[in-house]
Amino acid sequence: MNNFETLIRKNLRTVIGVLSGTSVDAVDVVLVKIKGKGKSSEIKVLDFRSYPINIKLKKHILRLSTDNKIKAEDICRLNFVIGNLFAESVNKFISDKNLSAKDIDLIGSHGQTVCHFPANKKLFGYDSRSTLQLGDPSVIANRTGINVIGDFRTADVASGGDGAPLVPYLDYILFASDKKSRAFVNIGGISNVTYLCKSCDQNEVIAFDTGPGNMLIDSLMMKLFKKKYDKNGKTSSAGKVNAGLFKFLKDYDKFYRKKFPKSTGREYYGEKYISDILKNVENAKPADIISTVTKFTAFTIYHNIKRFNPGELLISGGGAKNISLMNFLKEYSGKTEVNPINEKGITTDNKEAVLFALLANEFLNGNRANITSATGSFKNVFLGKFCPA
Repeated sequence: MNNFETLIRKNLRTVIGVLSGTSVDAVDVVLVKIKGKGKSSEIKVLDFRSYPINIKLKKHILRLSTDNKIKAEDICRLNFVIGNLFAESVNKFISDKNLSAKDIDLIGSHGQTVCHFPANKKLFGYDSRSTLQLGDPSVIANRTGINVIGDFRTADVASGGDGAPLVPYLDYILFASDKKSRAFVNIGGISNVTYLCKSCDQNEVIAFDTGPGNMLIDSLMMKLFKKKYDKNGKTSSAGKVNAGLFKFLKDYDKFYRKKFPKSTGREYYGEKYISDILKNVENAKPADIISTVTKFTAFTIYHNIKRFNPGELLISGGGAKNISLMNFLKEYSGKTEVNPINEKGITTDNKEAVLFALLANEFLNGNRANITSATGSFKNVFLGKFCPA
């Protein structure tokens, strides 16, 4: 804790952002320089790398969302396993860059979401809305020798919010404009949209989860083709949309039609959802199923953003690399330009990792970084918990 006052006083920090997404494919690590705070923040991305997650560990993590036989011991041990995994990835990143822990001021770690239940439900008379990200920040801090800020969603949930989405804060800080309105779509496991109206302030930002991103596509690719994902949308492009299945999905899915603010996760778009899709497929070729689900994913995004009539859509996340998904989205969007994001050093790959570096920096600067209009929280709160090395 001796260097805490020095760290607080800094106006320029070297920060690492680290996370693993809903799809549990890799640990993403980004290195950035951040000068200033809030809307005066200047972010320079120095490097970004992804470290694949062992397939057996991935399957074990995914079981937590679907298996009712999971024990408290499994969750307890996995919390430390993921912390060690993140620390290992950060240490490798630092070593590969010929840096040391002393060169890094701070790590912002999102952790691995395994459960997300933002809807309120009384349990023994108490509010039980909750979210759980594993990968304890104290483990990361002590295994890397670097101060860590993590557990970013909890405070928002404790204040009546969904704890998601958090990406809109980065969009607001970097891309809000006094000249034009813009929309940003992040297509990870789940898709979310940020709409920045011209000259908006922090709590005027509109942002929410729209529905599935890569989650349904990835799950069906594994079941039907034994592949982790549809690389470049090649399988979808080879198939045809099945009208019957597409209609079933539009009628079956209730989340994409909900009013915002709203958020979702694997609890909704998990095994039961996939099982119900496969039960309602009649003589459809596997590639046709992938094509149909890909178009449905684009449809749910379009359905949620069409009311804003944005002049431009900037896409980030793994879905931006799925050519078939992007083509479907362009088809729905008409004259609206649809492009992968590549501005101010932010790319489709590194955006979320940069977010958690920024949120860590904002915590040290004493800035409340949730967006109440996006999460539904009744107040702005400090996101994160500080764990000294």
